[in-house]
Amino acid sequence: MSSTFNLLSPDYQADPFPFYARMREEGISRIEPGGRYAVSRYADVLAVLRNTEVFSSGGFASAWEPDWLRPNPCAYSLHSMDPPEHTKMRNLVSAAFLPRTIERTAPLVQGVAEAAARRFLERGEAEIVNDIGLPVTAGTIGHYLRLDPALHPKLRGWSEAMMSIRPVPRSHEHASHVRAAVDEMAAYLRTLIEARRRAPQDDMVSLLVQAEVDGQRLTDAEIVPFLAVLIVGAMDTTTGLMTNAMLHLTERADLLDRLRADPSLVPRFLDEVLRFSPPAHSMARSVKRDTEIAGQKVPAGAVVMAMLAAANRDERQFSNPDVFDIDRSDRGSVAFGHGIHSCIGMALAKMEVRITLGELLPRFRHFDRVGPPAPWNHTYLVRTMTSLRLRGAPA
Repeated sequence: MSSTFNLLSPDYQADPFPFYARMREEGISRIEPGGRYAVSRYADVLAVLRNTEVFSSGGFASAWEPDWLRPNPCAYSLHSMDPPEHTKMRNLVSAAFLPRTIERTAPLVQGVAEAAARRFLERGEAEIVNDIGLPVTAGTIGHYLRLDPALHPKLRGWSEAMMSIRPVPRSHEHASHVRAAVDEMAAYLRTLIEARRRAPQDDMVSLLVQAEVDGQRLTDAEIVPFLAVLIVGAMDTTTGLMTNAMLHLTERADLLDRLRADPSLVPRFLDEVLRFSPPAHSMARSVKRDTEIAGQKVPAGAVVMAMLAAANRDERQFSNPDVFDIDRSDRGSVAFGHGIHSCIGMALAKMEVRITLGELLPRFRHFDRVGPPAPWNHTYLVRTMTSLRLRGAPA
């Protein structure tokens, strides 16, 4: 009989990785609230993410749209589609995330990151989430969607609200806040889509408005979910990677010295950050028919959580998995998902953080935390720092 783990318990929220180790020992576990199944071994997680015939991405909707939050457009995005619908939609938007397209965005990211790094240097302190992460991520997604910079604080607020969604709201006030954010974001996106229909621009919104699938234009109900998840993912996942990277550099002066001496190691460093402490911790799938995982039967209709962060510490796949090692030879992190549902914006997120570190590292000799650690935001899907205030020693 598999054990049951409460993902909202204080101990789990403080540090989930010991729980993940116990989950891997069992192979499959039950998690509460919600009574879902947790798949935590690397090979099993890959099997779930690969097999769309048995495990439907429609299960992703259950994580975005719990009973207390309906409707939520994020629940009906590309992430929640199976082939052939997923294939059609992904093909439509993939051009915006080709390497050559992303590299054309690099000068913009460079300018925003340089300005943020200079402000950090002048002040001597920075709160990484808002002072560094917000301008870089909002500036980048704002460029892709051609948004008014005055909207950037709204993007952050919407993203934080979406990424606080959990099976049970923290309070009545929390539920009301998230509901208001969902409604405001959806209303804004519908207005934006209508504006691009009237006057197309060279941006992703216009691309979606003008695109045709099987001879038919996409509707608002199809475009709004994609844009909503794009904004949330662009803001939260990238900022999460950035803050986690800075936390490692704060705790490892030797690592900071090494990256300062050899910036070519930064991509390898980021890959290890994503393996060791990824922002995304799980992906949900619904079971189409009775099946078996890790020797246990799972019934049709059940929701399975593929525990990405647990798989990334699986000793069957990675040597010394609980050791942070940028020189490790074993690769294959599932931090951005796997297969057809690997994150379409993965290369863009890595590029943003790589460029930002490239602006910060030459300016500072070391970083120190200021004040007590802030609580983590930990839901079924993500684990991200709510704040990281650092003091930097000039180089």
